[in-house]
Amino acid sequence: MKKLSHREWINEAIELFGKDSKNWSFVCPSCGHIQSIKSVLEHNPSLDLKDVQNWIHYNCEGRYNEGNGCNWTLGGLFHIHKIEIIYNGKNIPSFEFAKKGG
Repeated sequence: MKKLSHREWINEAIELFGKDSKNWSFVCPSCGHIQSIKSVLEHNPSLDLKDVQNWIHYNCEGRYNEGNGCNWTLGGLFHIHKIEIIYNGKNIPSFEFAKKGG
């Protein structure tokens, strides 16, 4: 299990995708779907940006946009994630970042 401080996680995202967090891409560990805030909002503009920011690295888009990914969440019984973010003393499971351009 790779554990990153919140700052390390942010720095990795910026290095891969730039400072605009809407472009940070994540891979669902269950179905391999690649998603970003930008792509999710393109699929469903009625979603609230702040809500998407809260789940983009934790839930697969299919939970909110049928036909785009699956309905996997890291909050369930099975732990198939490979990254945890250490934030305020807690380990928060996270999807891995997609490869740049992925």
